[in-house]
Amino acid sequence: MFDVNARIGHWPYRPVGTVDDLLKNMDALGISCACVSSLDAIHFLNPQDGNDSLARAIAPHRDRLVPLAVVRPEFAGWQDDLTRCLESHGMRGVVLYPNYHLYDLDDPEATELGARCSEAQIPVFVQVGLEDARRQFGRTIVPDVSLESVGAFGREHPSLKLVALGLKFGQPDQLRQPLPKNFYFDTSNYERLGDLEFAVSHFGVDRILFGTCAPLFHPRANADKLRCADLTAEQREAIGQGNARALFGL
Repeated sequence: MFDVNARIGHWPYRPVGTVDDLLKNMDALGISCACVSSLDAIHFLNPQDGNDSLARAIAPHRDRLVPLAVVRPEFAGWQDDLTRCLESHGMRGVVLYPNYHLYDLDDPEATELGARCSEAQIPVFVQVGLEDARRQFGRTIVPDVSLESVGAFGREHPSLKLVALGLKFGQPDQLRQPLPKNFYFDTSNYERLGDLEFAVSHFGVDRILFGTCAPLFHPRANADKLRCADLTAEQREAIGQGNARALFGL
């Protein structure tokens, strides 16, 4: 399997696992590769500090861990940070947190970022919802990213591969039909048996990527959801790793 939604670092409100913990869980669950981004970058003033730490932490494991850059397009110098991530660290995509970093996807800076990523032919991942509000620290509840803004961002950049992370059951329907041809979403927040089968029948198997949201979610939950889903072997293979490999041209 190929997990498109994992992170490494620290979380302010509870302890989370290390790089070694992530790799052990991957081994136990048959996950051969995982996209990883920096948890620290979500809360650091300049996410680049987290990107640099991530690159050092995963250097011995680049055969299995695919790094993604967290970029904050309203922060001064983000263009240089993006260049550093792509050229010096070999990062393969960008993760955006508009709700944590307090900007809108239709801001001029975000539009420029989308254009740059499209030109560089790298995917952009928008983390729509990271933690359920019921699990968040009461003084810092962070709402989900507007689904309308995610859909509009994808239509603004039709040649950009756009992945929405953390969508719940029914949320892809809110992006307005038909879904943009460049739009994908992951399985990390699909909570019930039967949800995945519905998504395949409704949106097509090619739109769906296996994701765990580790370490904030335990990866076994999503591995078991895929294993237990009433899907064909070909559908399970596409969601489990085939679509992700195609996304990155691997």
